[in-house]
Amino acid sequence: MSEPSGPTVRRRRLGSELRGLRERMGFDQARAAEHLECSTSKISRLEKGSGIAKALEIRSLLDLYGVTEEAEREAVLRLHRNAGELGWWEQAEFEEVMPSGLGVYVGLEYDARAVQTWELGYIPGLLQTADYARAVLSAVPRSTDEIERLVKVRSKRQGRLSLDKDPLELWAVIDETVLRRPIGGRDVLRDQLKALVESASQPNITIQVYKADKGSHPGLRGSFSLLEFGPADPRIGYVDSHAGNVFLEKDKQVRSLVATFDRLRISAKEPEESAALLHELAAEEN
Repeated sequence: MSEPSGPTVRRRRLGSELRGLRERMGFDQARAAEHLECSTSKISRLEKGSGIAKALEIRSLLDLYGVTEEAEREAVLRLHRNAGELGWWEQAEFEEVMPSGLGVYVGLEYDARAVQTWELGYIPGLLQTADYARAVLSAVPRSTDEIERLVKVRSKRQGRLSLDKDPLELWAVIDETVLRRPIGGRDVLRDQLKALVESASQPNITIQVYKADKGSHPGLRGSFSLLEFGPADPRIGYVDSHAGNVFLEKDKQVRSLVATFDRLRISAKEPEESAALLHELAAEEN
């Protein structure tokens, strides 16, 4: 069992391991809950990676699931120990202001090898300047302190893109209308466009512009992201909407998003052409 890189994926891997062991024995979640004298919702959260149990509870579940080989037990327990570490996004400074579900996404993004994103409304968060981010965040009633802390969250997320070793790979397809929408005013938009030009020159970042004159296309249904991890962890889809944050993990759901993203990037302007358009748009704002 290879070790994932960060706490969020470790928790999900631990949950997957425990679910697999339970199902191998033919037990349902109610049987596990009865054994631990807890609710089935706790078992469900644990198996989804959204909760963490005590070491004693993990050992008790391993006993229930018939895991007697010491090496197998230690692998699960080591994963449990490492899953208990806190990510920077779980610090009170940030956790208090992040909308529900965003902390989970940030943790997954931190552990991801690559992110593919289609944006219909805003510049992707990983590419936003601080002033652009402030303008976006100000659209919802928040205090100045809350906005600044959320801007800091965006900044820390962007740090993954500039790591010397194994930086996050980002492929962003952005609807052209996003690049013309003066969020924060013309000066903010101009600086944001210049920042996109610089980002597009980085080897781990690909930016494509989807022309506004394309007519009807599958991306009109809304923005989404795909997060890719190591070979042992399947891709995860993410959709942020007014109804809440949705994580898509079923193979059929993920394959549908992958197919949609592939269609969008095939129809979008090539990266070199997109970079030239970004230059033109930035010049127009001067």
